[in-house]
Amino acid sequence: MRILVVILCVFLGIINLNAQDIHFSQFIYSPLSLNPAHTGNFDGNWRFSNNYRNQWSSVGIPFQTISAGFDKPFRTRRGYVALGFLFLNDRSGSAALHINKAGVSFAYHFRLKPGHYLGFGIQGLYAVQQFSLQDLTFPSQFNNLTGVYDASLPNDINQWDENVNYPDINVGVEYRKNDGKMKPFGGVALFHANKPKVSFLREDNTLNMRVAGNAGINMMLKENLYVEPRLLCMYQKQASDFVAMAEFGYLFPLKSTVERVYVGAGLRTALTGYDALILSGGIGVYHFLVGISYDVNISNLARVSNLRGGFEVTIVYKDIVKTLNQITIPCDRY
Repeated sequence: MRILVVILCVFLGIINLNAQDIHFSQFIYSPLSLNPAHTGNFDGNWRFSNNYRNQWSSVGIPFQTISAGFDKPFRTRRGYVALGFLFLNDRSGSAALHINKAGVSFAYHFRLKPGHYLGFGIQGLYAVQQFSLQDLTFPSQFNNLTGVYDASLPNDINQWDENVNYPDINVGVEYRKNDGKMKPFGGVALFHANKPKVSFLREDNTLNMRVAGNAGINMMLKENLYVEPRLLCMYQKQASDFVAMAEFGYLFPLKSTVERVYVGAGLRTALTGYDALILSGGIGVYHFLVGISYDVNISNLARVSNLRGGFEVTIVYKDIVKTLNQITIPCDRY
């Protein structure tokens, strides 16, 4: 685990990135958007995950993000391979900036030794990005005679596209220990590894890479009580995002309808200052996990937002592995 943390810190420190991508406060429950290597990284036959985030509705047109993912592992002698599908939708601000991404994830996880796994993943998405000028105004549209903006005046933009399309490649690596009372995990992912060209003004502008590192450890405090501290670090050139969280949960007996309940708290910050306090909670029923979180804004924008930040809902379903107890009874053939 120490080696993993050292590699994580060095990796985060040597890469320069640009512009902030989407993010979730309940990042661990959006596995395919967190790290391609998380594809198939669970105990079960298949998994479906769905996340919805609504942010800044208190200060204007909200930023809304939706993710939906499906993944399935296929066992091998040394570990397992996994295949997944991911869809992302993000809508931002008054320009009605929409980003839709869809594609596939592939991962290979192999056993280092009993209970210890190392995984590598790659993800290929195709993005469609669009916006609208309808609700925007520009300096050239300010009417000096009336003292207000006039949308009928020219915006002085000579050439632009309302739609851009591009391929997006993401890669990642992760480690996990899946037995014992202490189960550490962690990984590093590199997004936009192909640096796709993205420009509405037909300029030679590329989407800078984003690096995301996450780590944590699941610890059993008692037979049914656990705590799981987690850390997420993201960089994209001059933008940064750090989330430190802890989840406290209770596991119910195996035959119970309710499988577990949990509460959590965390802090989101950046190199420029604090951003939000995160409060979360959830319940697991019939292999469904439903989680809710809220970001309490504590940045300089708190005076305008009245501490209101982002609301988030996540739903995860796992089809649990069922092992059949087979008994061989010898009999004669006729």
